[in-house]
Amino acid sequence: MKNLEYHLDRIATALESISQNLNLSLQADSSSGHENNFLSTIDTNFITHSPVLPEEELFINTTKIYLDETKRKFDEGLQRKSAVKVSQNLIPMQIKFLEKHLPNMTAYEHSNAVFVLNQDQMPKALIRIYTDLGFHRADHWKKDMSNITNIATELNISHENIFLIVISNLNGLDNNSVCALLDTKISNKEILDPVNIDKLKEYNNLYIQTFRDILPNPKKQIYFLTGRLHPNVVAEDLFSNNNQIFNLKKYMWISTPLRDIFNTVKRL
Repeated sequence: MKNLEYHLDRIATALESISQNLNLSLQADSSSGHENNFLSTIDTNFITHSPVLPEEELFINTTKIYLDETKRKFDEGLQRKSAVKVSQNLIPMQIKFLEKHLPNMTAYEHSNAVFVLNQDQMPKALIRIYTDLGFHRADHWKKDMSNITNIATELNISHENIFLIVISNLNGLDNNSVCALLDTKISNKEILDPVNIDKLKEYNNLYIQTFRDILPNPKKQIYFLTGRLHPNVVAEDLFSNNNQIFNLKKYMWISTPLRDIFNTVKRL
């Protein structure tokens, strides 16, 4: 009798598991509009490619950190989110992300979220990932870049092997800089409108070239991933409605794919 009860319990558990998986599949079909979109196993609030693209993964994991901080702010009745706590959580996530996509290297934080990539215990490259340029708009970014090039010199890393990744253009645009470089009058809000993505790409390219006095080949060293799509904004939306779905699979990323950057670093 005990053996029979044991086997019946096992069968019930298996059926429950099958039922849950079927429900998840149905939810995925429903949220994708019955298209052949793939709901990432990273998070069912996002539709992504399969396998998940590195830029999708970085955006989702960054959003999760902002979402956790949004929840903490609400639970503890705080006036604002803690930028320090967000940064403290971003750093280990970014290290894990880099080491996953650069398996032949190890990463560690040198200082101020600047990561050193080592191969066989030898420093090969520096990578800095910014959520946005809210504190480094226009020429103000040069100060941070100079600090990074100083680290590279200290570690005997070629300045060509410095890579800067900016997730979102939101919060980081200086209106005077945008208008001057494009030689046209356009507001920060207008240029972030998806219909103006080509204009935003043009601005990003021109802006990147203004750092030729600091980086040897900024066009291949500085990357912007999104326009107004921002992890913190998406986190706020998800906190308000946790059933909301974001289709990253159809998102028009601005930069060269991150996979190309990683392939460059692997060849160092």
